[in-house]
Amino acid sequence: MAQVARKPETFDRDGQDGDGTPPVEDPTVEVLLSALERSGLSRRTRDWVRAALWGDEAVSAVLDGREMPEPAPGSGARQQGGAPPSQLTGIRVQGFRGIGRPAELTFPTGPGLHVIVGRNGSGKSSFAEAAEAALTGRNPRWDAMPTGWRDGWRNLHFDDRTEASVDIHFAGDSAPTRITRRWTGESVRSARGEVVRPDGEVSRLRSLDWGEDLVRYRPFLSYDELGRTVTGRAAELYDTLTALLGLTDLAEAERRLARVCDGLAKRRDRPSRDLRVLLEALRTSDDPRAERAVSLLTAPQFDLAELRRIAADDGPADPAQHVVLRRLRRLSVPERVVIADVVNELRGASMELAMAAGTKGDHAYGVVHLLEQALEHHERHPTETTCPTCSASGALGPDWVRKAKAQVRALRPQAATAEAAHERASAARDQARFLLSPMPSWLPADSELGQVWALWESGNTITDLAELAEHIEAVGRQLRTAAISARRDAGERLEDPTGGWAELAERLSEWLEDAEDAIGARETLGPAEEALEWLSERARELRAERLGPVAAQAEQVWYRLRQERHIDLQGMRLIGRGVRRRVEVDVAVDGVEDQTSAPGLLSQGEFQALALSICLPRALVEGNPFGFLVLDDPVQAMDTETVEGLASVLADAGRYRQLIVFTHDTRLPDAMQRLGLPASIRTINRDAMSNVWLDEGR
Repeated sequence: MAQVARKPETFDRDGQDGDGTPPVEDPTVEVLLSALERSGLSRRTRDWVRAALWGDEAVSAVLDGREMPEPAPGSGARQQGGAPPSQLTGIRVQGFRGIGRPAELTFPTGPGLHVIVGRNGSGKSSFAEAAEAALTGRNPRWDAMPTGWRDGWRNLHFDDRTEASVDIHFAGDSAPTRITRRWTGESVRSARGEVVRPDGEVSRLRSLDWGEDLVRYRPFLSYDELGRTVTGRAAELYDTLTALLGLTDLAEAERRLARVCDGLAKRRDRPSRDLRVLLEALRTSDDPRAERAVSLLTAPQFDLAELRRIAADDGPADPAQHVVLRRLRRLSVPERVVIADVVNELRGASMELAMAAGTKGDHAYGVVHLLEQALEHHERHPTETTCPTCSASGALGPDWVRKAKAQVRALRPQAATAEAAHERASAARDQARFLLSPMPSWLPADSELGQVWALWESGNTITDLAELAEHIEAVGRQLRTAAISARRDAGERLEDPTGGWAELAERLSEWLEDAEDAIGARETLGPAEEALEWLSERARELRAERLGPVAAQAEQVWYRLRQERHIDLQGMRLIGRGVRRRVEVDVAVDGVEDQTSAPGLLSQGEFQALALSICLPRALVEGNPFGFLVLDDPVQAMDTETVEGLASVLADAGRYRQLIVFTHDTRLPDAMQRLGLPASIRTINRDAMSNVWLDEGR
């Protein structure tokens, strides 16, 4: 993988081998696999490390206990672009941003520092953005700007053609390759690109074979990007440096294995976390199986086999109770209207009896009723002549029968009204007895309905019609309410005849599945965590080893930029992983080495200098196919002393790379001229109609 070369107190050359070909990549994965075989780790642990390096499919196979698939060719190592080293020899722009009519910047091949100076609005940033848009199709600066600003990418003074081209001279070619993007639509994303080779062959942009190098070595550096380097999202700089050092796949393998360990730990801990909630639910049930499950789940050791048996028994706890529920659901009680009719009839009959009581008719009714009973008795016992009431001998005979019947005939008309009242009362009492049916034998007497029904049935002992009517009316309402509630409850319980146990049994089954899964997860987690610990330690070593030269060069750049400030850059560290990954930049003030929070110590200009210290060595990394770096306004917010330091740094870097610097700040070219530093300095101008031209020299 890419390494950073270093020379004391200066920048290194372009990192090419003697024959001009890029150096061979360090096979990080192979190095790790070789170290793994010497590690003495168990086979399962080694399998986890290999799987993490080989990819998600291999990790899934190890997690499922399957055989790991053979890694695809090149897996575990990112494919780098195959393009030879290149330099920028020209930028041509028309109808883009602040440039109207065609304008051109040309540069000689080879290392060197080229400074393009122009006031704000002169079109210098348009050249820088056009070069990046031509190569990449986008510009990160656009993403951070308002929509209205992004929509102004087409020049207002020139509508003939919107086009950006760069001439790239690849090592070994006789002439440059032209890369062009033309915009034909209204959207900035409507551009179409083409590549014209020195021999005239036209191809698509992907034929350049830069792969991920445009992201990894990014030959463009703007003021906005410099600001985000130290103040933006922590993960962005981490990912940039990780890719630069060839450790992206290792970082992904580490994150991949960490995700597996996190997942296994959650599976291991899930039963313990959910047990309290399950116990609370089981304790609310009066089902004996729930009580037994609670006892087993709170024991020192789980009897999983017995718990599985309990969970599998999801039927009714008492089958006989199920029969009662079915009968309750079909149970009928007197309708409200029937109860009302009987109550009204009882009260009407009671009133008639009260009105007839004590009248001659009532007396006649009593005599007639008594005589009819005596006659009936005499018919059953004709030979018996002794009166059963007064014991008079010979009182009952044919003569008595004739007189009694005559008396009955004489008194019956007089007794008719009282007789009708008594007959109505008898019929009403019969209706009441029909309503006051006995409680069903299957109904539990201690249930709410059973207790109300017993009270209802007790009305049979009431003889007074008015009192009986009150009883039927009051208790009838209670009976109907209790019966309706019992039927509804029976219906609901019949939908779940287990009384809620079926749901609890399902929850218990799910918990048991998690518990069994937790056992397997615990067994798998041990080797996986051991693999993660080993891989993380190797990753820390490799990051420190490969970041060291970059950090050393960053320290050199910072030392020259800081001038007389007593703020030292102590180093950089890649720490954390996943969402917590970040680059820790250590600084010390006045020799105090425990200061590690750079953002809390630096001014805006110092931020800019720190960002340059970190980003500029990226252009000098060995294996970078771009022999050029375009910097747009790196001087902003810097004081004069820092600008002088920057001039020296850029001139030194220009000895080994082609540096193209756009700036509005004349202090940079002034410092270069004053210090006698080698640089090509040109001035860019723009008129009111977006015509742009350059003045050679200053």
